[in-house]
Amino acid sequence: MVGVLKQIVQTITGTGFLNRTQIMGLDMYLYKKTYVKQWSHQKPEDQFEVKVKRGGVTYPNIKPERVSYIQEQIMYWRKANQIHGWFTSNTQELTEEVLYRVTLDDLKNLLDTCKQVLDVLSKSKMKTVQVRSGWSGGQETYSDVETYDCVDEVMELLPPTQGFFYGSDEIDEWYKQSIEETVEFLEKEIPLSTDDDEFEYYASW
Repeated sequence: MVGVLKQIVQTITGTGFLNRTQIMGLDMYLYKKTYVKQWSHQKPEDQFEVKVKRGGVTYPNIKPERVSYIQEQIMYWRKANQIHGWFTSNTQELTEEVLYRVTLDDLKNLLDTCKQVLDVLSKSKMKTVQVRSGWSGGQETYSDVETYDCVDEVMELLPPTQGFFYGSDEIDEWYKQSIEETVEFLEKEIPLSTDDDEFEYYASW
């Protein structure tokens, strides 16, 4: 599938490289919800103060005392289909194939899995494989792609997930880069979160 998409981009742009933002694809978001509802029985040090301004002026249509949650978009991925597959297989589905409830323990498990995969990749050699890249003159065309020679180990831990406009399903540098970005994000976010925080994963394509 990724080969076909590359061929489309090359035809449109006249270039030989794939820009993630130029075509349709799997967009992935992780949201964090913090409960900030004010209750009279809470100690002053336990209460949140919510202020909403627009143009530097307090926005009158939102009443701070009625705000229950603050929702943040804390992570965005583009075509990291192996991460998408992990969320769909390991968290609670709220809306079919689109929205999932995620816990802090889930994020810790994802971090552990990503680190295991990076360890496997660091010990693996590279190999060149041919993938179908499109059609020319009524025949299929193929391109050489550098991949990691550790498919069996990776498929046990964090396999690529195939889907329309999901991106490459090769164990290549793009696959590795998405995992490195996920590890970097989780190592920063997990220490800032508590078991009281709520998370949701949302995907669209």
